[in-house]
Amino acid sequence: MRAGAGVLLLLISGWMQVSVVLAAGYSDPLLLRQGSWGQAYPDQWGLFAINAYARGEGSQSVLPLFTERPLQPVVVAIIDTGVDYRHPELPAERFWRNPLERPDGRDNDGNGLVDDLIGWNFVTGNQRPWDDHGHGTHVAGIIAAQSDNARGISGLAPNARLMVLKALNSDGYGRGSDIAAAVRYAVDQGAQLIQLSLGGQSPGELERKALADARRAGRLVIVAAGNQGAQIAGQGYEALPGVLVVGAVAADQQRAEFSDWGMRLDLVAPGVDILSLRAFGSDFLQRSGEADYQPGEAVVGRDYYRASGNSFAAPFVTGAAAILLGRDPGLGPVELARMMRQSARAMGPPGDDQLYGAGLLDVDAALRQSPSSFVLSRFSHASWQPAEGLVLHGQADADQFVRARLEYRVEAASAQWRVLPVPVIRQRSVGPVAVIPVALMPPPGWLTLRLVVEHADGSSRQSLLQLRHLPAE
Repeated sequence: MRAGAGVLLLLISGWMQVSVVLAAGYSDPLLLRQGSWGQAYPDQWGLFAINAYARGEGSQSVLPLFTERPLQPVVVAIIDTGVDYRHPELPAERFWRNPLERPDGRDNDGNGLVDDLIGWNFVTGNQRPWDDHGHGTHVAGIIAAQSDNARGISGLAPNARLMVLKALNSDGYGRGSDIAAAVRYAVDQGAQLIQLSLGGQSPGELERKALADARRAGRLVIVAAGNQGAQIAGQGYEALPGVLVVGAVAADQQRAEFSDWGMRLDLVAPGVDILSLRAFGSDFLQRSGEADYQPGEAVVGRDYYRASGNSFAAPFVTGAAAILLGRDPGLGPVELARMMRQSARAMGPPGDDQLYGAGLLDVDAALRQSPSSFVLSRFSHASWQPAEGLVLHGQADADQFVRARLEYRVEAASAQWRVLPVPVIRQRSVGPVAVIPVALMPPPGWLTLRLVVEHADGSSRQSLLQLRHLPAE
């Protein structure tokens, strides 16, 4: 199965911003359980796959792996179909509270929106960002469902504070102007992370400008790769510059067949059979017309729901970023993204590749990753210039850079790597890293290029790019 995409005053009463200290062991039933729908792996397999939680020895409990220090609250903007803010696993403390707004029917903070207490409904233009679809609640639960409350599931980041921005309607569709307005609201109101699990048509100029401004304002924007099983091209949110693009793996930690691929992919996270929260009365897989889906098939214990898609891989990365920021609030978006990429577990060849990006998210390793130590080796794309040759774009740098080299092999994976005698340009941001002149191009056929960057401590990192080299006519 795959997805494309009480009274409010009571909900927000008793709001406090406090440091979060985690218990020694969790006992949420669905976190401990396996096979609730006949599957041969844990119900919440994703939390174990990303090294966020581990089972306690000799007991029916699960231990979070990020308890060394208290976590400061981090505001996470979810731009989606809204959230079921009455769900029993989303108590008041899981939501952001607009510090300047009071529930009195007036626009206290002067932003033109009345009683925008936990966010805003941009679809209908009111203060109730209720989820009448289900997708947004599922995303929210992965990030921030209440943990260690002896019921249901556990969310990843107990310090996440959800800013709920409804920009998609009950059918899961939205207007570009509403999405852009939601992004701008998130930036203006201080959201540190922006979660976008949106598909469909390519973003227009309004969304592109809003997201570019968000990045310039120091916000990390996490987006889901597409669900077409196709190469990421120059369209969709996944193709925008500066965003962190997340693909999906299944419980066997192999790439999900629906997950888009390419050099724009940053890393992967669990995205198949993901158990999370169900918005009241919702069944969004039925609503979206999922093939061969039987009504209610994805519902688990009334309040929970399982679904597959990159939409549900991206929130794992958002939750991990919230934990990293909660431990070290001074981290910027570049450092956050780099720490998660540098520490990801390689699933294919070492380094970056087109199917897994930097690899599988590893929360425990990311928390041990130094924000100042890095090795960057990444192809982004290649272009053929008849007058110059093959121009390779990407990143090649390190905090203690020694050298970089370009290698190639033709056809078989077992073929020997050969060094290409061309200079590699040191690049921290994406730009041209090397040019292979026409005279030095390898023989025609399937060509794999390898960019190797060396660090002063003896470590190195590599990136692979495979392409078809056709003979000249």
